[in-house]
Amino acid sequence: MNTKVDIIIVGSGIAGCTLAWQWLLQGKSVMMIADGKKGSSAVAAGVYNPTILKRFTSVWKAVDQLEVLNDFYPRIEALLDAAFLHPTDILRRFHDEREIKTWKKKAVKEDLNGFMSEDTFAYENPAIHAPFDYGKVSGTGWVDTSSYMELTIDYLQSISSYRSEDFDFMELRHYVDHVVYKESIADRIIFAEGFQMLSNPFFNNLPLEGNKGEVFTIKVPDLQLDYIIKSSVFLMPFTDDLFWVGATYNRDDVTDAPTLEAKEFLTSRLERFLKLPYEIVEHKYGIRPTTKDRRPFVGAHKEFKNYMVFNGMGSRAVLMAPWAAQQLFDSIYKDHPLDSEIDIQRFNEL
Repeated sequence: MNTKVDIIIVGSGIAGCTLAWQWLLQGKSVMMIADGKKGSSAVAAGVYNPTILKRFTSVWKAVDQLEVLNDFYPRIEALLDAAFLHPTDILRRFHDEREIKTWKKKAVKEDLNGFMSEDTFAYENPAIHAPFDYGKVSGTGWVDTSSYMELTIDYLQSISSYRSEDFDFMELRHYVDHVVYKESIADRIIFAEGFQMLSNPFFNNLPLEGNKGEVFTIKVPDLQLDYIIKSSVFLMPFTDDLFWVGATYNRDDVTDAPTLEAKEFLTSRLERFLKLPYEIVEHKYGIRPTTKDRRPFVGAHKEFKNYMVFNGMGSRAVLMAPWAAQQLFDSIYKDHPLDSEIDIQRFNEL
C-alpha cells in the first residue's frame, strides 16, 4: 500500500532530524529513511557558540541562527516532554596577557559585544588551572544530540514515519510533480546523508570534504563545573560525573577508526588545565561533512527539481541546521529565495 507524504528525508543525523521537525512543526508529513550507521552526529558534543574563540570573531549569521535555535529546540522539547537544550555560558581560558588585550579589543565590536563580555572573568574553581582568568561568552550552550536524535526517531516511529534500511537509488522514481520510493510517494525527497553524500549519484559533484573529529567522554568524580571551559580543547559538563572533551579536526585522515594521535592531542591539551585525575570512558570519532567555502549545501538538483540536498553543516550543525531548514522550508512553501551563500546553485557550473 502506497503512503503519501510531503517529503522523504534520507538520513537521521542532526541535519535529517532537524529537517523532519521543521516540516512536522509546520503541519507537514514526512518519511525518514536511514541505515542506522554511525555518522558525525553520533559523536557530536553539540556545543553551539555564535563566536569563533580561536580568532575572537563572530560566526557567519550568528544572530539569525541563534534566534531560530532558541525558538526551535524548546518547541520540540515541549512536544516530547523532554530536555536536551542546555544553555550554558562558555569561559574562554586565557593563555597570556596578549590574549586578554586582543579579547578586550574584539569584545567591543558590534558583531561581538552582544556575546562577549569585555571584562575578564574570574571563575574560582580549584580543579581548573587558569592563572590569566577567562573571557565570558553568552548566548551559548549545548544540545544533547544523542537524546535529540533518539527521541526524534522514536517519535517518527510512533507515527509510522521512519524506515530503517539502506537507501536504494535504483528504487527511486522521478516525476514532474512528485517522487516515488518503493511504497512512499512524496512531493520531494531531501538527502541529508552527511559524508555519505559522496556516494549519492545526484549530488556527489558538490565539493564535500571530510573532516574527522574525535572526542572523549571522561569521568571526573570530584569535578564541579558550571560552565563550558574552552582552551585549546573544550571541557563540558555532560551528566553526573561525566564530561566531554574535544575536539580534533583532521582533513587528511578519514579512516573509520579512532587514532592514537588524537588521543595524545586531547589528553595533552586537557592536562594543561585540568588538575584532577580522570578516566577516559569512551573515545569517539566521526567524519564531519564540511565544505570548502564553509557554507552548507542546500537546494534543488539542477535537473530533478524535486531532488534536494541538505548537507555540509560541519561542526556547527546544532546551530546552523534549524536556520538552514527554515530557509529551505520557506523557499518551498512561501516562495522566499534561499540565501545565496547556501544555495547549491553557486556550484551549477560544476
